[in-house]
Amino acid sequence: MPTRIIKLSAVLIVILAIGGAALAYLYKPQANGIGLQKVKVAEFGELFLYAPIYVAQEKGFFKEQGLDVEIFPTGGDEKTFAALLSGEAQFGVADPTFVAISGERGQPGKVIAPIVQGVPFWGVAKAEKNIQINQPSDLGTYKVATFPSPSTAYTLQKKMFASGGLEPNIQETAFGSLLAALAADKSDIALELEPNVSMAVKNGDKIAYRMADYYPQFALTGLSVLPDYLDKHPDVAQKMVNALGKSFTFMREHPEETAEVLHKRFPEIDQGVASSALKNLIDADVYPKQPLLGKAAWDAAIQLRKDVGDLKGDAPYEKYVVTDFAQKYQVTD
Repeated sequence: MPTRIIKLSAVLIVILAIGGAALAYLYKPQANGIGLQKVKVAEFGELFLYAPIYVAQEKGFFKEQGLDVEIFPTGGDEKTFAALLSGEAQFGVADPTFVAISGERGQPGKVIAPIVQGVPFWGVAKAEKNIQINQPSDLGTYKVATFPSPSTAYTLQKKMFASGGLEPNIQETAFGSLLAALAADKSDIALELEPNVSMAVKNGDKIAYRMADYYPQFALTGLSVLPDYLDKHPDVAQKMVNALGKSFTFMREHPEETAEVLHKRFPEIDQGVASSALKNLIDADVYPKQPLLGKAAWDAAIQLRKDVGDLKGDAPYEKYVVTDFAQKYQVTD
């Protein structure tokens, strides 16, 4: 009997050991998503320009932080912020100045990291016209197609004309129709985003200028959150910022692998075009090196919103931008 009991005990120990190992494997958060904290991120729309957040998702940077992130489009800055207010999402990817615009209406938000911190517009022209803009006054009498007023593209192009001492000559054109307007000679220049710029160059057009040379720092897109959620879940905010910080570094150090991620996300975009677009965006410092939204970029974006009348009063950087998480990332990463 003792020998039989010993044998049974040994078998039981082996079974328990195997079971424990199996459970440990099944509940490894990074292995299969079990045990990860669910987080929803509302975005303005699924845009190539939002590459950092897609890279963080596809390369597993969110999972490394213990997060299971779902990203969904809303179709507008206001709708993105509304998703935060309703609890449908915990974080928003959209124009960061909207936290200040909403703040004037009594519903403020906070921005904890940038997504796009530069002006991602290029002036594209037909190669045969040989248009090259080296300073704003070179725009002369050229007609430039931009997204409709009061878009950032329209407003910055208007400022560029003014800084050259010129009357604005802008053709307001629907999103997605700028290159068609250029092809039909309805405009001399199209102020476009990537990857459309690289697509146009591949088809024989040329870049006449890049807007980042005139407006180098600009908070175009940020990661926003409500103050109440931030107070209750600062750990989740830190994890989101950490993942974005790693994404920014990865994109600069591994551009070809990043282009593969973007081609997978946007299969209609040729990988060669994706590589060219990413290079242009990185060279223009559209993506920051660290997940810190700078004051100069914030102030430039706020001033634009004041110029077009979206904001009536001041929107202090210290009131709306939280830098603690980015600073901790810089120290600990």
